[in-house]
Amino acid sequence: MEAITKFFGSILSQFNEANFALLAIIDFAAYVAVFLAALFGCAVSSRLRSGDKRAFFHLTNIFTAITLAVFLTKFTLPQSVAVAAVFWILGYAAYGLLCTFKGKKSEPEDLRAAAPIPEVRPVSPTSPSRPAPAHLAVQPAPQSAVRLDHALNIADKLLLKNLGRGDRQELEKIKTALTVLKVKGILSAQEGEALNDMFNALLKLMAKYDL
Repeated sequence: MEAITKFFGSILSQFNEANFALLAIIDFAAYVAVFLAALFGCAVSSRLRSGDKRAFFHLTNIFTAITLAVFLTKFTLPQSVAVAAVFWILGYAAYGLLCTFKGKKSEPEDLRAAAPIPEVRPVSPTSPSRPAPAHLAVQPAPQSAVRLDHALNIADKLLLKNLGRGDRQELEKIKTALTVLKVKGILSAQEGEALNDMFNALLKLMAKYDL
């Protein structure tokens, strides 16, 4: 135990005999260099601008502790604590300056063009039935029902994901349109194409959110 005490005592005495001015210059210069590097990185890199800057705040706390230790080699505890407190306040201000750099968030993919929501109009019972033109041929009900159920199942699973605001809004619109088509049962060719577009939009979202 005595040997350990002498060992640490010798280290502390060597530290106290070190050049205080040199230690202080190294401490301040290193912190300023890190801050300038972070500031330059935020200015030129969109990734750093939009990234989390809490690492610099933690680094400020570490340098504050180092500053306190350095000043304790030359000054009293109250004086050293006061200097460390001023250093921490300035470092927190530097952290706030870095936080003012915010990258532009990428706009969510516009799904409305890829998945147009069909307008489903109710048919009046008194209106005469007309044969559907060739380009508006209907799809068989069993086939469309299976595809709609599958699409709704995918939409429900995607809604459980942590979606972006725009993606969630468009997904809810798609689910509403799918529900309307399912109630209708038999789809026209135009509605079948809209269903295909909504499937494509759902597949893109599945790939985007690793479903």
